[in-house]
Amino acid sequence: MKNSKSNQGSTLIEAVLAMGILAIVIPLVFGVIAESKKSNFSSKAETFSNWIVPMCIDQIQASRDGRSAYFPATLPQESFPLENEVWALGFSPEGKIVNRITVKDYQKGIVELDQQSIRFIASISTIHIQESADVTPMLHVKINLEYPAAVPAHKREKLAFYTHIP
Repeated sequence: MKNSKSNQGSTLIEAVLAMGILAIVIPLVFGVIAESKKSNFSSKAETFSNWIVPMCIDQIQASRDGRSAYFPATLPQESFPLENEVWALGFSPEGKIVNRITVKDYQKGIVELDQQSIRFIASISTIHIQESADVTPMLHVKINLEYPAAVPAHKREKLAFYTHIP
């Protein structure tokens, strides 16, 4: 007689064990993929910050000179933005300024502005620093590079950059 055990299929225990292993491995793989996407966004933001931050500083200086295309004219030592206002610029996936972002769009998130895709938001704010009388008064400038632009402000990742301007 032939051995009939060699023709048998998988046992129930083997099938349950295989499903258990898959139940553990599949969520781990999806977690790694999601973390990889988040890391990719972060590295792109850090790379683009090398030219987005200087563009923001240029717009601050242009505002001081009364020639900014995006922000109102400001005076030296004048803090900005005003209460209930936001100074924020939308940037394309290539890191180019698209336009100024409204408070509403800044809060809720924005995907497209002026028919262009928005990937990053740079928000700009200042604090007046009181120094001694013999030191030139300075404004402490904070530029947040926020991403992804499509999500609400409180859920965005932020890279903060600081500088001082007279």
